[in-house]
Amino acid sequence: MRWVLAPLYATGLSALVVAAFAFGRRDARAFMPRWPMVWFGLLAVLFALVALRHGMGPLTWVTPGALGRGAGIGLLVVAAGLAVVGSRIRLSADTLLGEAPRSLDEGVEALRAGCSPGWGVYRGRLASSDTLLSPGGVVCAFYEAELRVALPDGRKGSLLSVERAYAPVLWVRGTRVRAAVSFSPKRMLTPQRISRSGLGVVPGAPKKDRPEEGVLSYERVGRLGEECLVVGELRNGPAPGVYELRGRKGGPAMVILGEARAETGRALAHRAWKLFAAAGGLTVASACVLAA
Repeated sequence: MRWVLAPLYATGLSALVVAAFAFGRRDARAFMPRWPMVWFGLLAVLFALVALRHGMGPLTWVTPGALGRGAGIGLLVVAAGLAVVGSRIRLSADTLLGEAPRSLDEGVEALRAGCSPGWGVYRGRLASSDTLLSPGGVVCAFYEAELRVALPDGRKGSLLSVERAYAPVLWVRGTRVRAAVSFSPKRMLTPQRISRSGLGVVPGAPKKDRPEEGVLSYERVGRLGEECLVVGELRNGPAPGVYELRGRKGGPAMVILGEARAETGRALAHRAWKLFAAAGGLTVASACVLAA
């Protein structure tokens, strides 16, 4: 069995080396998903256990007791991280469900009067420092798009490319004032829209994926002038007359486009409870490992 499994073991180690170099590139981290790293991590643990079975590998350097304590502490750290993320999502959900949106002009008037409007939901219209054009031809402040071959039966065709762009500065405009938004792509909730791309038919596509419809763009777009909600803290900016919307501890605020406030709040609350449940399960598993 050792001679049979040896080529597979060598192939797995080679795959881990290739993955380390591929994901270690700075430009690769911008468009490669993170979940494959989890699977590669599990693969590395599997090969380490196989090596331990034959008395080799890095796991032979530690005692079983120290390995168990390390695994228990690692599970506890992951559980704490999930609980922190869940609490942040829960805070946004409670804000959306418990407070009516206020206009940006009202919040700025409160700031000028010496009051702190604090954390809340602010309503305005999207603006940006630069004007972008999505692959579907929408004038916007940001977009994330998947370009796929259009198939006649309505199914998603093969993926051609993934494109995304964001204006350097995002604004929310009221009737008389505006505020800069500290944003992150992960904190933007935007519905997906499907539109025709201007690329036409892809010349190198297979014959079955070469319909007359051409290319479709599955994109999430922040249209300029579109009404939006921002969950964050309104405060004075670095200069007089400048205002900012930020998240907790100065982080990115949550930007919601094209979705009902109550539905979004309930969806976020459901996501938070899932994270809390996962954190509870990992905590129980950590206690069992540490007690063994």
